[in-house]
Amino acid sequence: MSVLSDFDWSWRGIRVRETGAEIAFNLALLKDIWRGGCYVFREKLRRPAPELPFNVDYAPRAPRPWYLLWGALRQAGLTRTQKKQDNTELTVHFSDSTYVGVEASAHAALNGACTDISKSHVAKTFESIFGYALSIDPSKAKESFLEKGEENGIHDGKIHDTPVSAEAGRVYQKLIDNRTDDGTVIDLRAPTVFGDIPLLFLKERPINRRFENLNTRVRLADPADYLSLDERAKVNAFCAAMRLDWGGLDILRHAGDGRIYIVDVNKTDMGPPLALPIKDKLSAVKTLGHALRDALMERL
Repeated sequence: MSVLSDFDWSWRGIRVRETGAEIAFNLALLKDIWRGGCYVFREKLRRPAPELPFNVDYAPRAPRPWYLLWGALRQAGLTRTQKKQDNTELTVHFSDSTYVGVEASAHAALNGACTDISKSHVAKTFESIFGYALSIDPSKAKESFLEKGEENGIHDGKIHDTPVSAEAGRVYQKLIDNRTDDGTVIDLRAPTVFGDIPLLFLKERPINRRFENLNTRVRLADPADYLSLDERAKVNAFCAAMRLDWGGLDILRHAGDGRIYIVDVNKTDMGPPLALPIKDKLSAVKTLGHALRDALMERL
């Protein structure tokens, strides 16, 4: 199936069919296509890792080149596929949908048990592991708070300064103060491999566009420089509770109390981030691929 079938096309822009996210045609989109294309070209030029000795299947589909997992699978040596289910040792479950139903499989599965990444489920799981809450009651709020939709891939955050009544399909959360000294906000995007964090993407954007899918600057970082040993242990436990084998976490550190908050889980995270320099893109994908390879060899 052509990659073009993933989208609905119109003269105004494109719409991602699985999530409903809309992207307008403009100069920024053309720049993103150029930067993404350069990465895919460079990744295809370099040799993938030696193939692991088992066949891989995808359900319901394989990741496209604009997803972080695409390059990581190449660098893990997981490029060989087998359509016959009885000859498959590993199934990669890959879907952008917030809720998925996955049938039991006789062979090992990556993300096969991670069936709910809704914002409310993420917040509930976060509170159970970390011991403090992200969610709030919007009708009793005494300070500014955030409202957003449940679904994956919808960047529709809205700040409220006064109490409101809760609406179905919406979640209400503490407004995290992750501002920097230069007028931006910073997110810690943590790619995870069976709960471990091989690296961090430090993603910055203007504060007035904090909820948009936009990064003006992205840097690679060592998780140990930004997350304590205890925080990383709890992130690992959180991933286990979410049954997330591979995915990206959006982690924010709140200036008010110094704590970290996991505000989003994406098991089909796009990447590497477009604003990241090409050298760091390739380095990050290689690091993640090797981490995935080692984890699968240990488990399979």
